[in-house]
Amino acid sequence: MDFYRKSILGLFDSSQKSFLIPVYQRAYSWEKEEWNVFLNDLLEQIEGNNNYFYGNILLETIKKDVTYEIIDGQQRITTLSIFIRAILNILKSRNKDILLKEFDFATKENIFLKNGGNIKLRPVEYDRACYDAIIIDNKSDFQTSSPSQKRIKGGKKHFENEIDKLPTEKILKLLDKIESTDLTIIELGGKKDSALMFELENNRGKDLTNMEKIKSYFMYQMYVYSIPEETESNIENISNIFKHIYLIINDLKTLNEDSILIYHNNAYIRGYNYRTLDDLKDVFKKSKDKIDWIKSYISELHTTFSNMKKFESVDDIYAHKLKQLSVPAYIYPFIIKGYNFFGEDKSKLSILFNILEIITFRAKLINSRANIQERLNSILLNFNGDLSALINKINEKLNFEWYWGDSNFKSYLNGGLYGSTVLNYLLWQYENSIQNKGYSIKQFSLDKEQIEHISPRTPGENEKLASGYDVNEKNEYTEEFLSKYLNSVGNLMLISGSHNASIGNKPFSEKIKSYNQNPLLNQQAEIKEFSLDNTWKIGSIEKRHKKIIDFALKRWSFSKIDITKLV
Repeated sequence: MDFYRKSILGLFDSSQKSFLIPVYQRAYSWEKEEWNVFLNDLLEQIEGNNNYFYGNILLETIKKDVTYEIIDGQQRITTLSIFIRAILNILKSRNKDILLKEFDFATKENIFLKNGGNIKLRPVEYDRACYDAIIIDNKSDFQTSSPSQKRIKGGKKHFENEIDKLPTEKILKLLDKIESTDLTIIELGGKKDSALMFELENNRGKDLTNMEKIKSYFMYQMYVYSIPEETESNIENISNIFKHIYLIINDLKTLNEDSILIYHNNAYIRGYNYRTLDDLKDVFKKSKDKIDWIKSYISELHTTFSNMKKFESVDDIYAHKLKQLSVPAYIYPFIIKGYNFFGEDKSKLSILFNILEIITFRAKLINSRANIQERLNSILLNFNGDLSALINKINEKLNFEWYWGDSNFKSYLNGGLYGSTVLNYLLWQYENSIQNKGYSIKQFSLDKEQIEHISPRTPGENEKLASGYDVNEKNEYTEEFLSKYLNSVGNLMLISGSHNASIGNKPFSEKIKSYNQNPLLNQQAEIKEFSLDNTWKIGSIEKRHKKIIDFALKRWSFSKIDITKLV
Protein backbone atom coordinates (compact mmCIF):
# COMPACT_ATOMS: atom_id res chain seq x y z
CA MET A 1 0.00 0.00 0.00
CA ASP A 2 1.59 3.28 -1.17
CA PHE A 3 0.60 6.86 -0.31
CA TYR A 4 1.80 9.78 -2.41
CA ARG A 5 0.73 13.24 -3.47
CA LYS A 6 0.34 14.17 -7.10
CA SER A 7 -1.17 16.87 -9.24
CA ILE A 8 -4.00 15.97 -11.60
CA LEU A 9 -1.64 16.64 -14.50
CA GLY A 10 0.92 14.30 -12.96
CA LEU A 11 -1.69 11.59 -12.44
CA PHE A 12 -2.75 11.58 -16.10
CA ASP A 13 0.52 12.54 -17.84
CA SER A 14 1.68 9.19 -19.11
CA SER A 15 1.17 7.73 -22.55
CA GLN A 16 0.45 4.24 -21.17
CA LYS A 17 -1.48 4.90 -17.97
CA SER A 18 -5.23 4.20 -17.84
CA PHE A 19 -7.84 4.04 -15.09
CA LEU A 20 -10.65 1.48 -14.99
CA ILE A 21 -13.86 1.74 -13.01
CA PRO A 22 -14.74 -1.86 -12.08
CA VAL A 23 -18.28 -2.92 -12.81
CA TYR A 24 -19.01 -3.65 -9.14
CA GLN A 25 -18.77 0.09 -8.54
CA ARG A 26 -21.75 2.35 -9.15
CA ALA A 27 -22.08 3.98 -12.56
CA TYR A 28 -21.79 7.74 -13.06
CA SER A 29 -24.29 9.40 -10.73
CA TRP A 30 -23.43 13.10 -10.55
CA GLU A 31 -26.05 15.53 -11.79
CA LYS A 32 -26.61 19.28 -12.06
CA GLU A 33 -26.27 19.99 -8.34
CA GLU A 34 -22.88 18.24 -8.09
CA TRP A 35 -21.68 19.72 -11.40
CA ASN A 36 -22.43 23.23 -10.16
CA VAL A 37 -20.62 22.64 -6.86
CA PHE A 38 -17.60 21.31 -8.79
CA LEU A 39 -17.50 24.32 -11.14
CA ASN A 40 -18.17 26.91 -8.44
CA ASP A 41 -15.36 25.48 -6.29
CA LEU A 42 -12.95 25.88 -9.19
CA LEU A 43 -14.12 29.42 -9.92
CA GLU A 44 -13.57 30.37 -6.28
CA GLN A 45 -10.08 28.84 -6.33
CA ILE A 46 -8.85 30.83 -9.33
CA GLU A 47 -9.80 34.06 -7.55
CA GLY A 48 -7.36 33.31 -4.73
CA ASN A 49 -3.79 32.08 -4.43
CA ASN A 50 -4.41 28.96 -2.36
CA ASN A 51 -3.67 25.50 -3.66
CA TYR A 52 -6.76 23.42 -4.44
CA PHE A 53 -6.99 19.91 -2.99
CA TYR A 54 -9.19 17.38 -4.81
CA GLY A 55 -9.23 14.75 -2.08
CA ASN A 56 -8.08 11.14 -1.90
CA ILE A 57 -8.17 8.71 -4.79
CA LEU A 58 -7.98 4.99 -4.01
CA LEU A 59 -6.46 2.88 -6.77
CA GLU A 60 -5.94 -0.85 -6.97
CA THR A 61 -2.86 -1.69 -8.99
CA ILE A 62 -3.55 -4.04 -11.87
CA LYS A 63 -0.24 -3.37 -13.66
CA LYS A 64 2.19 -0.94 -12.06
CA ASP A 65 2.38 2.45 -13.86
CA VAL A 66 0.00 1.18 -16.55
CA THR A 67 -3.43 0.00 -15.38
CA TYR A 68 -5.32 0.89 -12.21
CA GLU A 69 -8.84 0.24 -10.95
CA ILE A 70 -10.48 3.18 -9.20
CA ILE A 71 -11.80 1.94 -5.87
CA ASP A 72 -12.88 5.34 -4.59
CA GLY A 73 -13.04 8.61 -6.51
CA GLN A 74 -14.70 7.40 -9.69
CA GLN A 75 -17.36 10.14 -9.67
CA ARG A 76 -14.75 12.89 -9.33
CA ILE A 77 -12.40 11.47 -11.96
CA THR A 78 -15.24 10.92 -14.44
CA THR A 79 -16.51 14.46 -13.86
CA LEU A 80 -12.99 15.75 -14.39
CA SER A 81 -12.70 14.10 -17.80
CA ILE A 82 -16.15 15.33 -18.87
CA PHE A 83 -15.22 18.85 -17.73
CA ILE A 84 -11.91 18.85 -19.62
CA ARG A 85 -13.68 17.73 -22.80
CA ALA A 86 -16.13 20.63 -22.37
CA ILE A 87 -13.27 23.12 -21.81
CA LEU A 88 -11.42 21.94 -24.91
CA ASN A 89 -14.60 22.19 -27.00
CA ILE A 90 -15.28 25.77 -25.96
CA LEU A 91 -11.67 26.78 -26.50
CA LYS A 92 -11.71 25.18 -29.98
CA SER A 93 -14.77 27.24 -30.84
CA ARG A 94 -12.64 30.32 -30.05
CA ASN A 95 -9.46 29.16 -31.78
CA LYS A 96 -8.93 32.56 -33.41
CA ASP A 97 -8.62 34.21 -30.02
CA ILE A 98 -5.12 35.67 -29.62
CA LEU A 99 -4.83 34.01 -26.19
CA LEU A 100 -5.01 30.60 -27.87
CA LYS A 101 -2.32 31.23 -30.46
CA GLU A 102 0.12 28.79 -28.83
CA PHE A 103 -2.42 26.53 -27.13
CA ASP A 104 -1.73 22.86 -27.94
CA PHE A 105 -5.11 21.11 -28.16
CA ALA A 106 -3.65 17.77 -29.26
CA THR A 107 -1.33 17.55 -26.26
CA LYS A 108 -4.16 18.24 -23.81
CA GLU A 109 -6.30 15.51 -25.39
CA ASN A 110 -3.36 13.10 -25.28
CA ILE A 111 -2.79 13.78 -21.60
CA PHE A 112 -6.34 13.67 -20.29
CA LEU A 113 -8.48 11.77 -22.80
CA LYS A 114 -6.70 9.54 -25.28
CA ASN A 115 -3.10 8.95 -26.28
CA GLY A 116 -2.89 6.95 -29.48
CA GLY A 117 -4.92 3.83 -28.77
CA ASN A 118 -4.86 4.29 -25.00
CA ILE A 119 -8.08 5.77 -23.59
CA LYS A 120 -7.23 7.25 -20.20
CA LEU A 121 -10.50 6.54 -18.38
CA ARG A 122 -12.65 3.45 -18.81
CA PRO A 123 -16.05 3.76 -17.07
CA VAL A 124 -18.09 0.72 -16.05
CA GLU A 125 -18.36 -1.64 -19.01
CA TYR A 126 -21.97 -0.89 -19.92
CA ASP A 127 -21.27 2.86 -20.24
CA ARG A 128 -18.06 2.69 -22.24
CA ALA A 129 -19.62 2.95 -25.69
CA CYS A 130 -21.49 6.08 -24.60
CA TYR A 131 -18.43 7.62 -22.91
CA ASP A 132 -16.22 6.88 -25.91
CA ALA A 133 -18.71 8.44 -28.32
CA ILE A 134 -19.57 11.55 -26.28
CA ILE A 135 -16.26 12.30 -24.54
CA ILE A 136 -13.45 10.57 -26.42
CA ASP A 137 -14.75 10.85 -30.01
CA ASN A 138 -16.55 14.09 -29.09
CA LYS A 139 -19.76 13.23 -30.92
CA SER A 140 -22.69 15.55 -30.35
CA ASP A 141 -25.20 12.78 -29.95
CA PHE A 142 -25.53 9.20 -28.74
CA GLN A 143 -28.64 7.10 -28.15
CA THR A 144 -28.48 6.77 -24.38
CA SER A 145 -30.06 3.75 -22.71
CA SER A 146 -29.48 4.29 -18.99
CA PRO A 147 -29.53 7.11 -16.42
CA SER A 148 -25.73 7.10 -16.12
CA GLN A 149 -25.33 7.50 -19.88
CA LYS A 150 -27.77 10.41 -19.85
CA ARG A 151 -25.68 12.01 -17.09
CA ILE A 152 -22.47 11.66 -19.11
CA LYS A 153 -24.16 13.30 -22.07
CA GLY A 154 -25.92 15.90 -19.91
CA GLY A 155 -22.75 16.74 -17.97
CA LYS A 156 -20.84 17.60 -21.10
CA LYS A 157 -23.66 19.83 -22.36
CA HIS A 158 -24.07 21.52 -18.98
CA PHE A 159 -20.37 22.31 -18.63
CA GLU A 160 -20.17 23.59 -22.21
CA ASN A 161 -23.07 25.96 -21.56
CA GLU A 162 -21.56 27.25 -18.31
CA ILE A 163 -17.97 27.54 -19.55
CA ASP A 164 -19.08 29.37 -22.69
CA LYS A 165 -20.33 32.20 -20.47
CA LEU A 166 -16.75 32.84 -19.29
CA PRO A 167 -14.01 34.90 -21.01
CA THR A 168 -11.20 32.92 -22.59
CA GLU A 169 -8.66 34.12 -20.04
CA LYS A 170 -10.75 32.74 -17.20
CA ILE A 171 -11.24 29.40 -18.95
CA LEU A 172 -7.47 29.04 -19.34
CA LYS A 173 -7.07 29.79 -15.63
CA LEU A 174 -9.59 27.05 -14.87
CA LEU A 175 -7.57 24.57 -16.90
CA ASP A 176 -4.33 25.63 -15.21
CA LYS A 177 -5.97 25.27 -11.80
CA ILE A 178 -7.16 21.75 -12.66
CA GLU A 179 -3.72 20.69 -13.83
CA SER A 180 -2.01 21.98 -10.67
CA THR A 181 -4.64 20.69 -8.24
CA ASP A 182 -3.27 18.18 -5.74
CA LEU A 183 -4.54 14.69 -5.02
CA THR A 184 -3.51 12.14 -2.45
CA ILE A 185 -3.13 8.83 -4.22
CA ILE A 186 -3.52 5.66 -2.18
CA GLU A 187 -2.26 2.77 -4.27
CA LEU A 188 -3.46 -0.62 -3.09
CA GLY A 189 -2.01 -4.00 -3.87
CA GLY A 190 -5.13 -6.20 -4.00
CA LYS A 191 -8.71 -6.80 -2.94
CA LYS A 192 -7.76 -7.19 0.74
CA ASP A 193 -6.13 -3.77 0.86
CA SER A 194 -9.04 -2.31 -1.13
CA ALA A 195 -11.64 -3.66 1.30
CA LEU A 196 -9.76 -2.37 4.34
CA MET A 197 -9.02 1.06 2.90
CA PHE A 198 -12.48 1.65 1.44
CA GLU A 199 -14.06 0.89 4.82
CA LEU A 200 -11.66 3.34 6.50
CA GLU A 201 -12.64 6.00 3.95
CA ASN A 202 -16.29 5.14 4.54
CA ASN A 203 -15.93 5.69 8.28
CA ARG A 204 -14.65 9.20 7.68
CA GLY A 205 -18.23 10.25 6.96
CA LYS A 206 -18.00 10.60 3.19
CA ASP A 207 -21.22 11.10 1.26
CA LEU A 208 -21.86 7.55 0.10
CA THR A 209 -25.11 5.82 -0.67
CA ASN A 210 -26.21 3.13 1.78
CA MET A 211 -25.51 0.54 -0.89
CA GLU A 212 -21.90 1.69 -1.11
CA LYS A 213 -21.63 1.71 2.67
CA ILE A 214 -22.95 -1.82 3.08
CA LYS A 215 -20.76 -3.10 0.25
CA SER A 216 -17.62 -1.69 1.88
CA TYR A 217 -18.74 -2.91 5.32
CA PHE A 218 -19.24 -6.49 4.13
CA MET A 219 -15.96 -6.48 2.18
CA TYR A 220 -14.19 -5.38 5.35
CA GLN A 221 -15.98 -8.05 7.43
CA MET A 222 -14.80 -10.66 4.94
CA TYR A 223 -11.29 -9.31 5.53
CA VAL A 224 -11.76 -9.66 9.30
CA TYR A 225 -13.45 -13.10 9.51
CA SER A 226 -12.06 -15.05 6.53
CA ILE A 227 -9.24 -17.50 7.01
CA PRO A 228 -6.15 -16.04 5.29
CA GLU A 229 -6.15 -18.33 2.26
CA GLU A 230 -9.83 -17.52 1.51
CA THR A 231 -9.81 -13.77 2.16
CA GLU A 232 -9.12 -12.71 -1.42
CA SER A 233 -11.71 -15.06 -2.94
CA ASN A 234 -14.38 -14.09 -0.38
CA ILE A 235 -13.89 -10.39 -1.09
CA GLU A 236 -13.92 -11.15 -4.80
CA ASN A 237 -17.24 -12.96 -4.32
CA ILE A 238 -18.81 -9.82 -2.86
CA SER A 239 -17.37 -7.72 -5.68
CA ASN A 240 -18.86 -10.04 -8.29
CA ILE A 241 -22.35 -10.00 -6.74
CA PHE A 242 -22.34 -6.23 -6.40
CA LYS A 243 -21.22 -6.06 -10.02
CA HIS A 244 -24.50 -7.74 -11.00
CA ILE A 245 -26.51 -5.58 -8.57
CA TYR A 246 -25.10 -2.37 -10.05
CA LEU A 247 -25.89 -3.59 -13.54
CA ILE A 248 -29.53 -3.88 -12.43
CA ILE A 249 -29.46 -0.54 -10.59
CA ASN A 250 -28.29 1.22 -13.72
CA ASP A 251 -31.29 -0.17 -15.58
CA LEU A 252 -33.97 0.70 -13.02
CA LYS A 253 -36.57 3.19 -14.26
CA THR A 254 -38.57 4.17 -11.15
CA LEU A 255 -37.04 2.75 -7.97
CA ASN A 256 -33.72 3.83 -6.48
CA GLU A 257 -31.09 1.60 -4.90
CA ASP A 258 -31.34 2.81 -1.31
CA SER A 259 -35.13 2.47 -1.29
CA ILE A 260 -34.89 -1.13 -2.49
CA LEU A 261 -32.27 -1.79 0.19
CA ILE A 262 -34.71 -0.50 2.85
CA TYR A 263 -37.60 -2.59 1.45
CA HIS A 264 -35.38 -5.67 1.40
CA ASN A 265 -34.41 -5.14 5.02
CA ASN A 266 -38.06 -4.52 5.92
CA ALA A 267 -38.83 -7.91 4.39
CA TYR A 268 -36.00 -9.85 6.05
CA ILE A 269 -34.47 -7.72 8.86
CA ARG A 270 -36.86 -6.62 11.65
CA GLY A 271 -39.80 -5.78 9.39
CA TYR A 272 -40.97 -2.17 9.42
CA ASN A 273 -38.97 -1.63 12.62
CA TYR A 274 -35.84 -1.58 10.47
CA ARG A 275 -34.52 1.98 10.40
CA THR A 276 -30.80 2.23 9.55
CA LEU A 277 -27.81 0.16 8.53
CA ASP A 278 -27.00 -0.18 12.22
CA ASP A 279 -30.03 -2.48 12.53
CA LEU A 280 -28.60 -4.67 9.78
CA LYS A 281 -25.17 -4.66 11.40
CA ASP A 282 -26.69 -5.67 14.76
CA VAL A 283 -28.32 -8.73 13.20
CA PHE A 284 -25.07 -9.60 11.41
CA LYS A 285 -23.04 -9.33 14.64
CA LYS A 286 -25.36 -11.86 16.33
CA SER A 287 -24.96 -14.42 13.54
CA LYS A 288 -22.89 -17.52 14.24
CA ASP A 289 -21.19 -18.04 10.88
CA LYS A 290 -20.32 -14.53 9.69
CA ILE A 291 -19.01 -15.56 6.28
CA ASP A 292 -22.08 -17.66 5.38
CA TRP A 293 -24.39 -14.93 6.70
CA ILE A 294 -22.82 -12.30 4.43
CA LYS A 295 -22.88 -14.58 1.41
CA SER A 296 -26.53 -15.48 2.01
CA TYR A 297 -27.57 -11.86 2.61
CA ILE A 298 -25.95 -10.40 -0.52
CA SER A 299 -27.26 -13.30 -2.62
CA GLU A 300 -30.80 -12.55 -1.41
CA LEU A 301 -30.18 -8.84 -1.99
CA HIS A 302 -29.22 -9.54 -5.60
CA THR A 303 -32.39 -11.60 -6.01
CA THR A 304 -34.45 -8.72 -4.63
CA PHE A 305 -32.95 -6.21 -7.07
CA SER A 306 -33.54 -8.63 -9.93
CA ASN A 307 -37.17 -9.09 -8.88
CA MET A 308 -37.78 -5.36 -8.46
CA LYS A 309 -36.57 -4.93 -12.03
CA LYS A 310 -39.14 -7.55 -13.08
CA PHE A 311 -41.85 -5.72 -11.13
CA GLU A 312 -41.15 -2.50 -13.01
CA SER A 313 -42.20 -4.17 -16.27
CA VAL A 314 -44.57 -6.91 -15.06
CA ASP A 315 -47.66 -7.37 -17.22
CA ASP A 316 -50.34 -8.02 -14.63
CA ILE A 317 -53.67 -6.22 -14.23
CA TYR A 318 -53.41 -5.80 -10.45
CA ALA A 319 -49.76 -4.77 -10.59
CA HIS A 320 -50.78 -2.05 -13.05
CA LYS A 321 -53.56 -0.98 -10.69
CA LEU A 322 -51.11 -0.83 -7.78
CA LYS A 323 -48.86 1.44 -9.82
CA GLN A 324 -51.82 3.64 -10.74
CA LEU A 325 -52.37 4.16 -7.01
CA SER A 326 -48.63 4.86 -6.50
CA VAL A 327 -47.23 1.91 -4.55
CA PRO A 328 -46.68 2.90 -0.89
CA ALA A 329 -43.30 2.07 0.68
CA TYR A 330 -44.86 -0.46 3.09
CA ILE A 331 -46.21 -2.54 0.19
CA TYR A 332 -42.83 -3.29 -1.44
CA PRO A 333 -41.58 -5.70 1.26
CA PHE A 334 -44.62 -7.92 0.57
CA ILE A 335 -43.82 -7.80 -3.15
CA ILE A 336 -40.20 -8.72 -2.45
CA LYS A 337 -41.20 -11.75 -0.38
CA GLY A 338 -43.87 -12.68 -2.92
CA TYR A 339 -41.40 -12.86 -5.78
CA ASN A 340 -39.06 -14.87 -3.58
CA PHE A 341 -41.76 -17.42 -2.79
CA PHE A 342 -43.58 -17.57 -6.13
CA GLY A 343 -40.83 -16.95 -8.69
CA GLU A 344 -42.43 -17.07 -12.13
CA ASP A 345 -45.86 -18.26 -10.91
CA LYS A 346 -47.94 -15.47 -12.49
CA SER A 347 -51.23 -16.63 -10.95
CA LYS A 348 -49.97 -16.45 -7.38
CA LEU A 349 -48.22 -13.16 -7.99
CA SER A 350 -51.44 -11.74 -9.43
CA ILE A 351 -53.38 -12.76 -6.31
CA LEU A 352 -50.72 -11.13 -4.15
CA PHE A 353 -50.92 -7.91 -6.20
CA ASN A 354 -54.72 -8.03 -5.82
CA ILE A 355 -54.41 -8.29 -2.01
CA LEU A 356 -51.92 -5.42 -1.92
CA GLU A 357 -54.04 -3.24 -4.20
CA ILE A 358 -57.00 -3.63 -1.82
CA ILE A 359 -54.85 -2.66 1.17
CA THR A 360 -53.48 0.34 -0.72
CA PHE A 361 -56.89 1.56 -1.91
CA ARG A 362 -58.43 1.31 1.55
CA ALA A 363 -55.46 3.05 3.19
CA LYS A 364 -55.44 5.90 0.67
CA LEU A 365 -59.22 6.35 0.82
CA ILE A 366 -59.36 6.48 4.61
CA ASN A 367 -56.03 8.30 4.99
CA SER A 368 -55.97 7.76 8.75
CA ARG A 369 -53.22 9.07 10.98
CA ALA A 370 -53.09 5.60 12.49
CA ASN A 371 -49.96 3.75 11.36
CA ILE A 372 -50.95 0.88 9.09
CA GLN A 373 -47.36 -0.39 9.02
CA GLU A 374 -47.47 -1.21 12.73
CA ARG A 375 -50.61 -3.29 12.14
CA LEU A 376 -49.09 -5.16 9.22
CA ASN A 377 -45.64 -5.77 10.70
CA SER A 378 -46.20 -9.19 12.26
CA ILE A 379 -48.09 -10.31 9.15
CA LEU A 380 -45.16 -9.28 6.94
CA LEU A 381 -42.56 -11.02 9.11
CA ASN A 382 -44.62 -14.24 9.26
CA PHE A 383 -45.63 -14.28 5.58
CA ASN A 384 -44.35 -17.60 4.24
CA GLY A 385 -46.03 -17.74 0.84
CA ASP A 386 -49.44 -18.97 2.01
CA LEU A 387 -51.81 -16.58 0.21
CA SER A 388 -55.02 -17.93 1.77
CA ALA A 389 -53.56 -17.37 5.22
CA LEU A 390 -52.33 -13.93 4.19
CA ILE A 391 -55.82 -12.88 3.07
CA ASN A 392 -57.39 -14.11 6.30
CA LYS A 393 -54.79 -12.51 8.56
CA ILE A 394 -54.96 -9.14 6.80
CA ASN A 395 -58.76 -9.17 6.76
CA GLU A 396 -58.92 -10.08 10.46
CA LYS A 397 -56.28 -7.52 11.43
CA LEU A 398 -57.77 -4.60 9.53
CA ASN A 399 -61.27 -5.33 10.85
CA PHE A 400 -59.94 -5.72 14.40
CA GLU A 401 -58.14 -2.38 14.13
CA TRP A 402 -61.33 -0.84 12.60
CA TYR A 403 -59.59 2.04 10.75
CA TRP A 404 -59.27 0.12 7.48
CA GLY A 405 -61.89 -2.55 8.21
CA ASP A 406 -65.10 -3.20 6.28
CA SER A 407 -67.30 -1.00 8.47
CA ASN A 408 -65.13 2.12 8.31
CA PHE A 409 -64.37 1.49 4.64
CA LYS A 410 -68.10 1.52 3.86
CA SER A 411 -68.58 4.63 5.98
CA TYR A 412 -65.91 6.52 4.03
CA LEU A 413 -67.38 5.42 0.69
CA ASN A 414 -70.73 6.79 1.80
CA GLY A 415 -69.24 10.13 2.78
CA GLY A 416 -68.25 13.13 0.70
CA LEU A 417 -65.63 11.79 -1.70
CA TYR A 418 -64.98 14.96 -3.65
CA GLY A 419 -61.31 15.85 -3.13
CA SER A 420 -60.29 12.30 -2.24
CA THR A 421 -56.96 11.27 -3.77
CA VAL A 422 -58.49 8.00 -4.99
CA LEU A 423 -61.78 9.35 -6.38
CA ASN A 424 -60.63 9.36 -10.00
CA TYR A 425 -59.18 5.87 -9.60
CA LEU A 426 -62.47 4.61 -8.10
CA LEU A 427 -64.50 6.07 -10.97
CA TRP A 428 -62.15 4.58 -13.57
CA GLN A 429 -62.51 1.17 -11.93
CA TYR A 430 -66.28 1.61 -11.91
CA GLU A 431 -66.12 2.63 -15.57
CA ASN A 432 -64.27 -0.55 -16.43
CA SER A 433 -66.97 -2.59 -14.67
CA ILE A 434 -69.78 -1.10 -16.79
CA GLN A 435 -67.99 -1.32 -20.13
CA ASN A 436 -69.15 -3.88 -22.64
CA LYS A 437 -67.94 -7.38 -21.85
CA GLY A 438 -64.43 -8.03 -23.12
CA TYR A 439 -63.61 -4.34 -23.51
CA SER A 440 -61.05 -2.67 -21.28
CA ILE A 441 -60.47 1.06 -20.83
CA LYS A 442 -56.96 0.69 -19.38
CA GLN A 443 -55.40 2.55 -22.32
CA PHE A 444 -58.09 5.24 -22.39
CA SER A 445 -57.68 8.73 -20.95
CA LEU A 446 -59.57 12.00 -20.88
CA ASP A 447 -58.10 15.28 -22.01
CA LYS A 448 -57.47 17.40 -18.88
CA GLU A 449 -59.44 14.94 -16.78
CA GLN A 450 -61.73 16.50 -14.18
CA ILE A 451 -64.52 15.57 -11.77
CA GLU A 452 -67.98 16.78 -12.75
CA HIS A 453 -70.64 17.59 -10.16
CA ILE A 454 -73.77 16.52 -12.00
CA SER A 455 -75.84 18.63 -9.65
CA PRO A 456 -73.54 21.67 -9.77
CA ARG A 457 -71.73 23.13 -6.81
CA THR A 458 -73.16 26.20 -5.11
CA PRO A 459 -73.13 29.04 -7.69
CA GLY A 460 -71.19 32.23 -7.14
CA GLU A 461 -72.60 35.46 -5.75
CA ASN A 462 -75.53 36.89 -7.74
CA GLU A 463 -75.86 33.60 -9.66
CA LYS A 464 -78.83 31.27 -9.49
CA LEU A 465 -79.00 27.52 -9.81
CA ALA A 466 -80.25 26.41 -13.17
CA SER A 467 -83.38 24.27 -13.40
CA GLY A 468 -83.65 20.52 -12.96
CA TYR A 469 -81.93 20.19 -9.58
CA ASP A 470 -83.07 19.54 -5.99
CA VAL A 471 -83.58 23.03 -4.56
CA ASN A 472 -85.96 24.63 -2.04
CA GLU A 473 -88.49 27.42 -2.62
CA LYS A 474 -85.61 29.94 -2.57
CA ASN A 475 -83.92 28.06 -5.40
CA GLU A 476 -81.16 26.98 -3.01
CA TYR A 477 -79.78 23.64 -1.87
CA THR A 478 -80.84 22.57 1.60
CA GLU A 479 -78.22 22.02 4.30
CA GLU A 480 -78.96 18.29 4.10
CA PHE A 481 -78.31 18.26 0.37
CA LEU A 482 -75.05 20.17 0.74
CA SER A 483 -73.74 17.93 3.49
CA LYS A 484 -74.99 14.54 2.28
CA TYR A 485 -75.50 14.54 -1.49
CA LEU A 486 -73.58 17.27 -3.35
CA ASN A 487 -70.12 15.71 -2.89
CA SER A 488 -71.22 12.07 -2.69
CA VAL A 489 -70.00 9.66 -5.33
CA GLY A 490 -73.53 9.38 -6.74
CA ASN A 491 -73.25 13.00 -7.89
CA LEU A 492 -69.69 12.80 -9.23
CA MET A 493 -68.48 11.73 -12.65
CA LEU A 494 -65.33 11.66 -14.77
CA ILE A 495 -65.32 14.20 -17.58
CA SER A 496 -62.88 15.97 -19.87
CA GLY A 497 -61.87 19.52 -19.03
CA SER A 498 -63.36 20.98 -22.21
CA HIS A 499 -66.67 19.15 -21.70
CA ASN A 500 -66.86 20.30 -18.08
CA ALA A 501 -66.20 23.91 -19.04
CA SER A 502 -68.88 23.83 -21.74
CA ILE A 503 -71.73 22.69 -19.46
CA GLY A 504 -70.86 24.44 -16.17
CA ASN A 505 -74.04 25.47 -14.36
CA LYS A 506 -76.46 24.73 -17.18
CA PRO A 507 -79.91 23.21 -16.62
CA PHE A 508 -79.92 19.46 -16.18
CA SER A 509 -81.86 18.98 -19.43
CA GLU A 510 -78.94 20.53 -21.32
CA LYS A 511 -76.35 18.60 -19.34
CA ILE A 512 -77.93 15.22 -19.99
CA LYS A 513 -78.24 16.07 -23.66
CA SER A 514 -74.48 16.74 -23.80
CA TYR A 515 -73.79 13.48 -21.94
CA ASN A 516 -75.83 11.54 -24.49
CA GLN A 517 -74.32 13.32 -27.49
CA ASN A 518 -70.77 12.89 -26.29
CA PRO A 519 -70.70 9.64 -24.28
CA LEU A 520 -66.94 9.13 -24.08
CA LEU A 521 -67.55 6.99 -21.03
CA ASN A 522 -70.44 4.72 -20.12
CA GLN A 523 -70.82 6.51 -16.79
CA GLN A 524 -71.85 9.59 -18.77
CA ALA A 525 -74.24 7.67 -21.00
CA GLU A 526 -75.91 5.88 -18.08
CA ILE A 527 -76.95 9.11 -16.31
CA LYS A 528 -80.22 8.99 -18.22
CA GLU A 529 -81.02 5.68 -16.49
CA PHE A 530 -80.94 7.39 -13.10
CA SER A 531 -82.62 10.69 -13.94
CA LEU A 532 -86.32 11.15 -13.05
CA ASP A 533 -88.53 13.16 -15.41
CA ASN A 534 -85.48 14.87 -16.88
CA THR A 535 -84.35 16.09 -13.44
CA TRP A 536 -81.43 15.23 -11.18
CA LYS A 537 -82.59 15.14 -7.59
CA ILE A 538 -81.91 13.23 -4.39
CA GLY A 539 -83.64 10.08 -5.65
CA SER A 540 -81.38 9.97 -8.75
CA ILE A 541 -78.24 10.57 -6.75
CA GLU A 542 -79.15 7.88 -4.22
CA LYS A 543 -79.79 5.25 -6.92
CA ARG A 544 -76.49 5.96 -8.68
CA HIS A 545 -74.68 6.22 -5.35
CA LYS A 546 -75.92 2.77 -4.31
CA LYS A 547 -74.81 1.19 -7.58
CA ILE A 548 -71.28 2.60 -7.33
CA ILE A 549 -70.96 1.79 -3.61
CA ASP A 550 -72.16 -1.77 -4.16
CA PHE A 551 -69.51 -2.11 -6.86
CA ALA A 552 -66.78 -0.65 -4.60
CA LEU A 553 -67.64 -2.84 -1.60
CA LYS A 554 -67.34 -5.93 -3.76
CA ARG A 555 -64.33 -4.73 -5.76
CA TRP A 556 -62.22 -3.96 -2.67
CA SER A 557 -63.37 -6.84 -0.50
CA PHE A 558 -60.83 -9.42 0.69
CA SER A 559 -63.55 -12.08 0.69
CA LYS A 560 -64.11 -11.59 -3.04
CA ILE A 561 -60.51 -12.35 -4.07
CA ASP A 562 -60.50 -15.29 -6.45
CA ILE A 563 -58.28 -17.93 -4.85
CA THR A 564 -59.51 -20.80 -7.01
CA LYS A 565 -56.22 -20.55 -8.92
CA LEU A 566 -54.47 -21.77 -5.80
CA VAL A 567 -56.24 -25.11 -5.83
